[in-house]
Amino acid sequence: MTTTGRLQLSREQVFALLQKQEEREAQHRERIRQAVAASDVPLPEELAQALIEMNSRHMSVILRDHAGYPLAERRNSYLVSLAIMEQSLQDLLVAIDVFENAALSKESSYFRPGGEDESGRTERRIQKELFATANAAASLVDHGRRVHKLHPLPDYNSKRAESFGSDGLHEFVIGLRVILYHLHALAPGWLIEGNINATFTLNKDEVERIVEAYADGFSANLPAIKSYIEAASEHIDLREVFLDYRARMAAFNGWMKRELEADTLIALRDYDALNERKVVADQRMFWKAMTGNWLRNWKVPPDPHDHLPKYLTQPQLDEVYKLPRNSKEQVDLVIAFMDKKGIVDDALRADAYELFWRSTPQQ
Repeated sequence: MTTTGRLQLSREQVFALLQKQEEREAQHRERIRQAVAASDVPLPEELAQALIEMNSRHMSVILRDHAGYPLAERRNSYLVSLAIMEQSLQDLLVAIDVFENAALSKESSYFRPGGEDESGRTERRIQKELFATANAAASLVDHGRRVHKLHPLPDYNSKRAESFGSDGLHEFVIGLRVILYHLHALAPGWLIEGNINATFTLNKDEVERIVEAYADGFSANLPAIKSYIEAASEHIDLREVFLDYRARMAAFNGWMKRELEADTLIALRDYDALNERKVVADQRMFWKAMTGNWLRNWKVPPDPHDHLPKYLTQPQLDEVYKLPRNSKEQVDLVIAFMDKKGIVDDALRADAYELFWRSTPQQ
């Protein structure tokens, strides 16, 4: 005992107490994990709230035992793969458009003496974007199939056939991935038609020769690929191919995303809702800590008007400043524009009222 009557603990005793506390917390988390694993979905509210009150890292680990996790994991990978494919395809089309603008411009140095470096860079860029797009297309197919394998989607095969058609375009795009990645560094060439069109193309004869030479590499897709190539023109226009493919891809993947958003996927909806609630709860805690600190510890809190242009568009700012400055109506409109997830509760709204009011110079 010290002269103040307080118990002095040794370093070892402090560490022992901390270890005991960590063990109790770990046991608490394990009880919650087991409850989540054994629970029907949606989770009971008491259990859901216990999860949301946890550290984000611990909650994320425990949710791996939630019934909706396996499908959520595959759905998320599929959506990432879809976004990569959409970006890759867009980059390819933009690269072709950039070439067209340069090739058709009277000021362009593309075909003048010394323009070889510029033309070479453009050709390599097109080849790179074609490589990326074909690989992204194949990746997207695999991720979509993994989703369907885990949770068979009604009409998956019929919708796929309806969206992509039977002319072999889809198989041709996937076949390009096999060619570029495994078989042959196929190089697109540019084609200019007068002063109205410039694009990049694949030579039909060359593609046919490669497909014939490596027929075993295309497995079941070979007949559809050969059919598509046979019906193609002498110069296979990459822009036409991938504009068409983008439209078909959008139809199928739009349907698939809607299926994955269905209310009937109760476990997936509950898993998503828990994560959304956690985001809201953490953001609400953050902003309450910030506003509480500004209002109670700062003599002069930051002026929210100085920061509104970071968060609102000019038309939104115009609407805000039509209202009386620092009025509740003005604050409510700012919150309506900024708070799309429902983070602001009554207590946080009251803090916002006070923060705006205190930004007015007091007489």
